[in-house]
Amino acid sequence: MNHIIYSDNRISYLTKEEILNPFLILNIFNGKASDDDVQEVCWTLFSSAIRPAYWMKFESPLYLYECFKQIVRLIEAGYLIMQIRPNYVQKVKFGSSGLNPTIRGDDEFTEALIESRQEAFKLLTLVNSQNGFYRIKLDLYDLLFEGLEPDCVDYYSSLHEFIYDTYQDISKIIRSLFVLSSSDTERYISQRDMTILERYVEFGIDTDSSTFGYSDTIYDILESESAKDLISIADQARVLISESNYWQTHQNPGNVLYYFHEFLFVIESFHEYVRHTPGITEIAELRWHIPAETRDTIHYLSKKQMKRPFKYVLKAFREKQLSKWRSILEDWKQAVLSNRSDSKILDEAREIHEFIVRLIEIATILEYQPDFN
Repeated sequence: MNHIIYSDNRISYLTKEEILNPFLILNIFNGKASDDDVQEVCWTLFSSAIRPAYWMKFESPLYLYECFKQIVRLIEAGYLIMQIRPNYVQKVKFGSSGLNPTIRGDDEFTEALIESRQEAFKLLTLVNSQNGFYRIKLDLYDLLFEGLEPDCVDYYSSLHEFIYDTYQDISKIIRSLFVLSSSDTERYISQRDMTILERYVEFGIDTDSSTFGYSDTIYDILESESAKDLISIADQARVLISESNYWQTHQNPGNVLYYFHEFLFVIESFHEYVRHTPGITEIAELRWHIPAETRDTIHYLSKKQMKRPFKYVLKAFREKQLSKWRSILEDWKQAVLSNRSDSKILDEAREIHEFIVRLIEIATILEYQPDFN
């Protein structure tokens, strides 16, 4: 992933409700005697990274993307549970002898079950502490990226050097969460828990915080890709949602992941700029003086928008919050990966395509932004 801060531990794939009760994510295990199904999903991701064209075994590349989201959401839930259960199920009381601890009579647990939950929590904590929550998530994304075989960017992945260790780590997290999911009693969220979890709620995907912590800004949007190439890819992606069976005759769906991450950065970096720049309302009213030869290269911004670009950006984010733009972008990405035409999102895809290409064009003329004193 370009532009991001790699040591950032923020939550990126859970909603506010799920952050405030991460046990909701563990419902994936409900009614199951084992964690085999989820482990199989994990193994599918790893298999895709080491077996060429493995993604073509499935109806569409979207299946692998959904596998990724299922596991990464479990990992984020596990991280939050780790924050609120530092002394997980260690409550016992002494029997009449005062020497041998026995389980409380009002609990349904057996001693062996409590011990297994204690061990599960210790393992969950150990894996996250030793390897880094952010690294585990990035490794998982690398698996997906490699599995979908991108050819749009030169990159080196060291994942194969420690792929076995990574698999063991993620498998242990899944196993621990399965064990911890079996108790309704321990899913209770106390006021103390809520206080801790509220520290993370600002990063929910349905909030106006960025998905990732970024090391770059709007001035770095064109650092890796030209405006012409980004706009061309956006044009192609808009067309793809009207096609069926595209991936049966085309390769490298990993390119979709790469470019849609770029589109996400375009939107979120502009949002961060207008959100955190002092005096942005006054700055947005300043008129830009752009040379005629440069204006001739602009095709999506209107003449009015070119005069005051940040006024347009402010208006766009007031009409739709960042979380809504992000949700539409996610729907568009999934439609492109789905191998099916999706007429339901045609209007929204047209709207966000227009928004993204206009932001990209603004990025090409930032050098003409007037000083604000």
